Amino acid sequence: MYSKGGPMEKFQKNKNPYTLQFSYIPPKYIERIEITNEIIGNFTRDVPTYRGMFITGVRGSGKTVMLSDIRNKIGERKEWITIDLNPESNLLDSLAHMLYQNKQLKTLFIKAKVDLSALGIGVSLEKSDYIASNEEDALRMMLQILKKHKKKLLVTIDEVTYSKDVAKFSHALSSYASQDLDVFVLMTGLKENIDNIKNKKSLTFLYRAKIYILETLNFVAMGFDYEKTLKLDSEQAKILSGKTKGYSLAFQAIGYICWNEKSESGEISLEDLDKELDKILFELSYGKIWDELSSKDRQILIAMEVLSLKSGKDAIRVDDVRKKVNMTSDSFTTYRKRLIDSGIIDGKTYGYLKFNLPRFDRFIVCNEDLRDATEQDRESIQLLIDYENMPKDQKKRLLAYVEKLKSVTKK
Repeated sequence: MYSKGGPMEKFQKNKNPYTLQFSYIPPKYIERIEITNEIIGNFTRDVPTYRGMFITGVRGSGKTVMLSDIRNKIGERKEWITIDLNPESNLLDSLAHMLYQNKQLKTLFIKAKVDLSALGIGVSLEKSDYIASNEEDALRMMLQILKKHKKKLLVTIDEVTYSKDVAKFSHALSSYASQDLDVFVLMTGLKENIDNIKNKKSLTFLYRAKIYILETLNFVAMGFDYEKTLKLDSEQAKILSGKTKGYSLAFQAIGYICWNEKSESGEISLEDLDKELDKILFELSYGKIWDELSSKDRQILIAMEVLSLKSGKDAIRVDDVRKKVNMTSDSFTTYRKRLIDSGIIDGKTYGYLKFNLPRFDRFIVCNEDLRDATEQDRESIQLLIDYENMPKDQKKRLLAYVEKLKSVTKK
């Protein structure tokens, strides 16, 4: 399809700037500038509005990358210390140990004669004004020393879920905040996991944390990136950016595929692109998303795809979907909200639903696990699969036959 530049040395596979790695800031990173600046601005202002914040979005939307980017940006400021914690660890204990391992801070703690021996850190001191009896106590002392030296602490946690340790961590943070100690927390997680944490209203610190939901990437920025990096004209780049639907993983995957195709043949085939994109999205994201859905969630998505196939439209009426899955309005509203919150479907147009993720409808069609579909729906989907697998000449003959039938029916 596209062949601007040809298979030049520039497009070498081992120099592909797009990546499929997770938990890593890629060379080709489309920054969500507004949210990033808001979060950094909140933490670094003299009187922060929020001490805790969550970043949420569907799998593959770029939560972890944004977390890393913000942590790096804040960490560049001399008055800030940043610590990234494993969500499965003893958070208070891990934080105390990681602070002590910081060479600069360790010197401060030693000079202040902080006795952290109860945690297995350092040595026991006979004469000390700071003797910690447990990890919460130890952290309070360490934070007091940081404050004396005008240091602030940002703690980041990726993919947080509710646990007794998270609850304990939240209570400790509330205590530190009441003492005006400069510790702040930025976390990522799936919406349902964050809701589960915030629904525990006794966890005052995390209950009051602000949630940022990641929307789509900027289409203009993606287009400019593809145009410059892949040596495409603006219209070609616009087509590719549109294919991403603003989904972060799709942006990287399309760039990755196209770079490799340019390195081999100098051309980009849309048909080959779609096939390779499906493989990447299905394997790295959609399979996991599908597995985490309930049976009812799946039924709704399958119904949406069947109705879309029959109508030939992307946007499906809410009432049509509800009737097809035979659910009451109240029950359906609960599942619809959950699917919208999860980022899988889009309900911004009143009375209509559509898929929010690129080629997720195709994933449903190709997914062998359709046990939640009705027999009629499985037949409809199987017909589409059979059609997709037809050779091009057979498809043309079939479409011509359908058009002929339409004309006969009208007469």
